[in-house]
Amino acid sequence: MCSVALNVAEGSGSAGGNRGARYHTALGSMRETMACVEVGQALGYVSELDEGLVARMNQIVGTHVRLVGK
Repeated sequence: MCSVALNVAEGSGSAGGNRGARYHTALGSMRETMACVEVGQALGYVSELDEGLVARMNQIVGTHVRLVGK
């Protein structure tokens, strides 16, 4: 999740295509984070996540999808 925040911060300080690229990278990082949690759950290393946390993670993805227009 740290890479998501860092890419958002970098994007907010960028202009033009670089801004969109950083937001796109943040979207990918968030999806990677969610995939890691899912793998951890499937392997039994991570217990079920709180529904509120999952909803927040999905909200972050949705926000970035709107930012990058995809």
